[in-house]
Amino acid sequence: MGYLIVYDISEHKKRLKVARILQKFGYRIQYSAFYLPEADENLIGFLYEEISKLVDKTTDRVFFYPVDPPEVFKGYPLEPWKIFVF
Repeated sequence: MGYLIVYDISEHKKRLKVARILQKFGYRIQYSAFYLPEADENLIGFLYEEISKLVDKTTDRVFFYPVDPPEVFKGYPLEPWKIFVF
């Protein structure tokens, strides 16, 4: 199962650190959104702990959404760099 991780972090330095962590494990699909196609519960737990250390829980938001992996879009198999999220 994959995960979609979306964040709204006010401080640029913290936002950059979170993005660098997520880039190691997934694909950036928008400025503050990453798709992790191979994420399991252990990885999500690790990311949750690491990101929790960086964000301010009163002003910042980070969402972890489990998603089924896309396999076919309009009859064509999707490559990891051609992810479509609706």
